[in-house]
Amino acid sequence: MTSDPMFDLAVEPWIDHVHADGSTRSGGFEQVLLDAASITDLALPYPVAYGGMYRILAAMACRISGLDRLQDGERAQEWYQRRNRLFGTAFDETQVRQYFEGRKERLSLYHPVHPFLQDTRIAKECRSTSGINKLVIGAANGSARPWFGGKHGDRNQHPVRSGEAALQLVMWAYYGPGGTVATRTHGAVSTQSGCQAAPLRGTVSYHPIAQSLHDTLLAHLTPPKAGDTNTAGEEPADVAVWERDWQPDPTRPAPEPQGPVSLLAGRMRHAILLTPGEGGSAATDCIITWGSRSGKEDRDPGAEFIEAYPDPYVSYRRTKEGRPTAPVLADGGRHLFRDLDVLLNDPDADESDGAVRAGSASRPLVLAGCTTLPPDIVETLRLRVVGAEQDRSKTRDSQWWTSTTPPLLAHSRGLDPEGAELITLAVQVADHAEYRLDQALRLAFNDRPKDKTHTANRKARIAAHYWPRANVQFWALYTEGQLTAAQARMRIAALDAFDRITAPLALSPSTARRVAQARAHLPRPRKETP
Repeated sequence: MTSDPMFDLAVEPWIDHVHADGSTRSGGFEQVLLDAASITDLALPYPVAYGGMYRILAAMACRISGLDRLQDGERAQEWYQRRNRLFGTAFDETQVRQYFEGRKERLSLYHPVHPFLQDTRIAKECRSTSGINKLVIGAANGSARPWFGGKHGDRNQHPVRSGEAALQLVMWAYYGPGGTVATRTHGAVSTQSGCQAAPLRGTVSYHPIAQSLHDTLLAHLTPPKAGDTNTAGEEPADVAVWERDWQPDPTRPAPEPQGPVSLLAGRMRHAILLTPGEGGSAATDCIITWGSRSGKEDRDPGAEFIEAYPDPYVSYRRTKEGRPTAPVLADGGRHLFRDLDVLLNDPDADESDGAVRAGSASRPLVLAGCTTLPPDIVETLRLRVVGAEQDRSKTRDSQWWTSTTPPLLAHSRGLDPEGAELITLAVQVADHAEYRLDQALRLAFNDRPKDKTHTANRKARIAAHYWPRANVQFWALYTEGQLTAAQARMRIAALDAFDRITAPLALSPSTARRVAQARAHLPRPRKETP
């Protein structure tokens, strides 16, 4: 990396990515978008960094490609057609360079007026800094124990390289905790509490992955709404954080999105300011404080909360009318295949009377748009899951993870009804096998039916022993094209789990008979299709 004291994120090599030849390289925003057609994927060190970086790059791609607004008289269908003509090409070099040339200072990590994803006002509004460990999510800080190993300790704070600091900023923008932060005095408000958590904290995101980063970013885009405020020939109100000419009032809730760009990259809830070291090669200190307030006092306490601007990559709980409420929280112990019936199907299609079961999960908007993609793109489209099991109101992080499926999204119900039905049936078979396993374990351990402790213990055992086996069986069946054999395979998974869980009981003569009788309650398969 160079010794540019402002560390220009458009050109400094700080984003690792994999090229078609298998090599891993580093580049800035500009080079990554210029080379997007030959890049197969990002190669980031933290799972949640993918969730933030995909959104930032998709916002930039949306602006560069002109897909951030509807053209005169254009409807969503015409927008999809315009987007689809771009697949298999590359981002226009002139448009890419013009975008970054006009925003050079906004993408500098240490710019004195417009540092990337930061607020210079807090240098005067905060009495003290937070320490560089506060920036590094998972490092020891205050009473928080270190999540990851390394050289950072509560009394041992070392500078953070600028590329790493930028990546931490991205993660704070999307997954940072709320609660207590550095004391900030802005106008009549002076407090260190009440900071809003970042918008994706504690959630799981679903990202379509194509064979090139260029096509991946295009597949990430959803059409603007007719009411969005971008108008041809005028300064867009739909702006990303680094495109703003103004700073929002931190005593109010975060600004509401005005279109696809601000929805993806305009909802930062924290105010952060880095202190650069000599030459700009590292950050030596930082301030982290509140950048917006919750606004709960402005809400009608009796009104049901409705998410007016759902994130296109997140699944939400729904009201009876089908409107999104709270996002589905991430659960590190829940395997992806268990949710494929929602991710591949329209959850409203099975509701004959138009009613929706309250609390049911919605299909992410970006996956609902898979039917609009060109056939050659959707056939190779994989699904990447980015999960963050976190406490939304505290600094507690339990688990981050990411996983990527084989090509899957061509089996959406709108494209392949039979394939989607097979997947749904396989998931149902796995659920039924889990129910029968639970009943068998209750008999084997002689549990009382309504005892909450006994039930919790069984669920924990099933989560540890059955679902990992069922997950392996499902993806083996999917890869082999043998989902019709799911009943037999899930019985094998249930039997294996039962035998492993009850092994101590089977050794005792006093309980071995009860275990054998309980085992007979497990589901019996139909004969496998040859």
